[in-house]
Amino acid sequence: MNIEKIKSDKRLPKHIGVIIDGNGRWAKKRGMSRSMGHKFGFENLKKQIEFVEQLGIKNLSIYCFSTENWNRPKEEVDYLMQLFEEMLDEYKNKYLDKDVRIIISGDLNDERLPLNVRNKAKELIELTKSKTGFILNSCINYGGRQEILSAVNSLISDNLKSVNEQQFEQYLYTKDMLPLDFIIRTSGEQRLSNFCPWQSSYSELYFPKVEWPGFNKKHMIKALKVFMRRNRRFGAIKG
Repeated sequence: MNIEKIKSDKRLPKHIGVIIDGNGRWAKKRGMSRSMGHKFGFENLKKQIEFVEQLGIKNLSIYCFSTENWNRPKEEVDYLMQLFEEMLDEYKNKYLDKDVRIIISGDLNDERLPLNVRNKAKELIELTKSKTGFILNSCINYGGRQEILSAVNSLISDNLKSVNEQQFEQYLYTKDMLPLDFIIRTSGEQRLSNFCPWQSSYSELYFPKVEWPGFNKKHMIKALKVFMRRNRRFGAIKG
């Protein structure tokens, strides 16, 4: 695995989105609880963030918890909230002294989110807002339709009657991020599940069958090679 060769390839995506999927199925195959699947998934997430940053990819968006995930069993949701608090502590300990900006996309005013999660997320956003290096975007209590509606309501509040695409994007969570080039959804499910509907209009999609806890560095390299072989035309005709 020649990391330097991959880093120097100009076809490398600048912004990757990852829909984490398959934690529960991975655990079930091994006789574990769904919560243990999420725990192993969280450990893998830490490795993948570090690897993506090492590859020189500028932006990473991770779909951690959707607005629809509140419908899962309370025990599972409670454990995920505990993991999110640990994740935010991990971000603070690891990235606060680095040139890494943390964005948390989602409704952080929702009282269903534990207060510690809300406060720590808002603190990280504020503490890292002036960083100009790697951008790590974690989507927690996120829904793409909700994001668009929130943007529209903000436009109305600002008394704007007409905007172009660039102006509208300034009201999205991803306003300071690069275009979303590539979306990976693990476990073989072939849908976006309300992840970044505006941002994904020209994203390349990839659906490996491996569940998230088993998605290792070799799988990420394979995914990136698939992306780099794609002929991205954006509606034009290219050879």
